[in-house]
Amino acid sequence: MQTEQFYYDNKIVRKFINATIFWGIIGMSVGLLLAFMFLFPNLTDGISWLSFGRLRPLHTNAVIFAFVGNAIFAGVYYSTQRLLKARMWQDWLSNFNFWGWQAIIVAAAITLPLGYTTSKEYAELEWPIDIMIALVWVAFGA
Repeated sequence: MQTEQFYYDNKIVRKFINATIFWGIIGMSVGLLLAFMFLFPNLTDGISWLSFGRLRPLHTNAVIFAFVGNAIFAGVYYSTQRLLKARMWQDWLSNFNFWGWQAIIVAAAITLPLGYTTSKEYAELEWPIDIMIALVWVAFGA
């Protein structure tokens, strides 16, 4: 009986894990800054893009989409290949999923402190970013 050798795409898993660590540090650092703003309310006076009202959505979106989102993608890419004993269908789709998701996170990190939001709790991102999210998730499902 001959055993079949499987070669998994671990590069994409490593990319998502590294992004999880990076964005986790960023998102939680913003949360730490917000905690200090409770202790020292005048900490960022005069800097509108560092106001509490603009940083709080950045913190929540960074932790939800960047930290947890990247961790979920890493887990799915790791486990799916092993459960199905097959690589992903196309490597370029995995890379599109990774770089598209990082572009979404960067776009959110730029627009939220600048005040470009829809003013809906946990759905603050503007419609062009929402379209990017839909495209990345469709590519992920392919």
